[in-house]
Amino acid sequence: MKFFKGRKKERLLLKNLKNRRHSWIGHTVRHNEFVIKILEGAISGKKAVGRPRLQYLKQVARNAGADSYAAMKRMACNNSRWKAANQSKD
Repeated sequence: MKFFKGRKKERLLLKNLKNRRHSWIGHTVRHNEFVIKILEGAISGKKAVGRPRLQYLKQVARNAGADSYAAMKRMACNNSRWKAANQSKD
């Protein structure tokens, strides 16, 4: 029984994190050009060794149901569509 309670807490935590990430990125895309320039920019330097990690924006786009960052950005600019995309994931 203890195991199931722990798993339920994990799922609630993950759901909460996804909702907060979704809300923050939507707000940022609509209102903060400076942060978007940082998020869209590339970091100069050497390429990391090994398998590339999942990028933050790709992860948010996948969770929102968009096939690309550009589609996610268009969806986020329309506040009602953005909220509907987050609600359908519950």
